[in-house]
Amino acid sequence: MPKHHTFGGRHTDDKLVRLAAYMKAFTTALKNQRFELVYIDAFAGSGERAGTRPALPLFDKNSTGEIVTVPGSALRALETTPPFDCLVLIEQNRGRFQSLEELAAKYPQHNVRLHRGDANGVVRRLCAEIPWHRSNRQAKGVRGVLFLDPYGMEVEWATIEAVAETEALDAWIFFPLSGLYRNAPLDRLKISEDKHHRITAVLGTDDWEASWYNSQSYQTDLFGDETTSIRTVDVDAIEEYVRKRLATVFKGAVLKPRRIYNDRGAPLASLFFAVSNPHPKAVEVATRIAGSILKR
Repeated sequence: MPKHHTFGGRHTDDKLVRLAAYMKAFTTALKNQRFELVYIDAFAGSGERAGTRPALPLFDKNSTGEIVTVPGSALRALETTPPFDCLVLIEQNRGRFQSLEELAAKYPQHNVRLHRGDANGVVRRLCAEIPWHRSNRQAKGVRGVLFLDPYGMEVEWATIEAVAETEALDAWIFFPLSGLYRNAPLDRLKISEDKHHRITAVLGTDDWEASWYNSQSYQTDLFGDETTSIRTVDVDAIEEYVRKRLATVFKGAVLKPRRIYNDRGAPLASLFFAVSNPHPKAVEVATRIAGSILKR
């Protein structure tokens, strides 16, 4: 295992504590139901992370800043009680994947399935292959929790659609808010082809451009030529745009997200919770639990 897999800060611990709370509530609520419970971690990392003690809200803020090991999403899932019936951990980086193999070996009582590869391809394949809705009444259906926590703007909209189409997954999505507004400069003419493609791949449509830029706000030079078109939306409006996009594919519900800020106080990402199952009872239970967790 690498000596230190160091990343994140207080915001990292914030989202992981909320995820862990939901996983425990999820497995508790469904433990006596006829479902196989699966957890899918699309960017599982090494299972643990290293950070300085003052950055962690669960530790003494007055300590000296020594490096401490903190459970990552994969380790928190492995330690969830009641347990999941199956845990799927996905990681592309070779070193971190080896760490996951070592971590899984410490939990032989769990059914852990490891996949090394691109998260988009693996998640879409799993969504297509897992028999979420069994035709055989004697077999259990499958329900689960998915955690999408990319390092940046890696998650493609096609992956979001595949998750929603299962109608069986509750999804926690760490959406790259800062990546969107960084790649959408105030001047529309400064959007490179690569940035345009990246935003469109993440959002699954190119109508963001017409929505975010005011076509009436053109400035002209002395010859009457168009020189610029100004972005008219702020971070709040971009976040709401994302929520509405998610609501077009998730048939259950999409809750108002929790805004995540970096250690300097700048908007970093939005932690969304979305329910793919449209059944009213499933929606009521999931949103009640997740809503409480998001507001803490």
